[in-house]
Amino acid sequence: MKEVFSNREFKKLFFSNLFSGFGQGMTMIGIAWYLVESTGSAELLGTTMFTSAVLMFFVGPYIGTLIDRLSRKRMMLAEHAIGFTVLGILAIWGFYGSYAEWMLITVYLVTTLMYQIHYPAQAALVQESFSPRHYNDINSLLEVEGQTATVLAGAFAGFLLNLFGLHIVLLINALTYLIAYLLMSTMSYTFTLEAEAKKNSSVSWTGQLYQSWEYIRSKRGFLIFGLSAMMPFIAVMASNLLAPVYVNQSLRAEVDIFSMGEVTYAIGAVGAGFLVSVIVKKTGQLSAMVGNTLLFAIATIAMVAIAQGWGFVAASVFFGWCNASVRLVRQTLYMNVVPKQVMGRVMSFFNSAGMAMRLLLIGLFTFMVDSTGAGVGYLVLAGLLLLAAVGVGVSMPYLLRLPQEESMVATKERGA
Repeated sequence: MKEVFSNREFKKLFFSNLFSGFGQGMTMIGIAWYLVESTGSAELLGTTMFTSAVLMFFVGPYIGTLIDRLSRKRMMLAEHAIGFTVLGILAIWGFYGSYAEWMLITVYLVTTLMYQIHYPAQAALVQESFSPRHYNDINSLLEVEGQTATVLAGAFAGFLLNLFGLHIVLLINALTYLIAYLLMSTMSYTFTLEAEAKKNSSVSWTGQLYQSWEYIRSKRGFLIFGLSAMMPFIAVMASNLLAPVYVNQSLRAEVDIFSMGEVTYAIGAVGAGFLVSVIVKKTGQLSAMVGNTLLFAIATIAMVAIAQGWGFVAASVFFGWCNASVRLVRQTLYMNVVPKQVMGRVMSFFNSAGMAMRLLLIGLFTFMVDSTGAGVGYLVLAGLLLLAAVGVGVSMPYLLRLPQEESMVATKERGA
């Protein structure tokens, strides 16, 4: 990690993400809490999340083809520019008038779009720009960075929202996007796949999406693994709807408990960023994936059984640890297995599949939690996590053997 962090270009990527992630985190906390508190119901937040998931489901595959066609650096710069412009305008509005519901929904949709662009583009940029021997350390450091931003966001969000209001949070977010843009713009980068992109420029985006599906389908176990390995992340995304409702209505707690849950989640994830590579070396990737998925399910069930504010805060540590651990192993595996020219599309394919799963869960929870309570929603997630652990256990061994099999094939072809 020390060698990676001494790389000047990586440091620019690291701090660019730190600033944008801090602003994004505060905005998402603020919007979720305002939508629940102002209406006294989960329905508006749930409808907003459902609409966001529908839009991202259709937009995601197209974003994946753009990532494989265009400079990954330009894609991330566009993300920062859009975020700065939209949030800056809405922040200025807040100084002169109150926010209508459609404005809050717009902020949520724009921030979700930023996430949809950011992570596939970042994964493709890292794979393209750095040596494979550094993938694991880079992913770990970026996880630490992302969760440090979340810790800061959780620590400041409740304070700033109570003291100054949402418009100040949006203004800070807009400025963090601007700083992130300036840092990223100075990063040295060469789009090494330009020739490949020009060759595919005549292929429609639906055709390029089909190419990614053909690749996924050709690798045994890849589809099952990709969907199962997404489940911890999907559980975290679905809990963005459940958590404010659970804290506000089931636990009857204040925003400070909700905000502290974000902080402890991030602390768990930061711990995973530092330690998961050591654990993986001792236990293996398969054990780490299955074990953390099971631990996520157990922590969820325990939180619902305890039904106390401290239980929510404590369980969030395990949520952060498990989700980050699974994501780091999954991300490094993809970088070692998936060819660079289809990385954006493969990542976006699974992101869109994850969106479809989120759609079903958010739709279910939106109409369910006001009558059953958010605790029942968490138990549904726990059941799905148990199924995901089985899916990973069945499919992952095939992917772990894939690099060795492809190396053997290449050796035979050279010998022939």
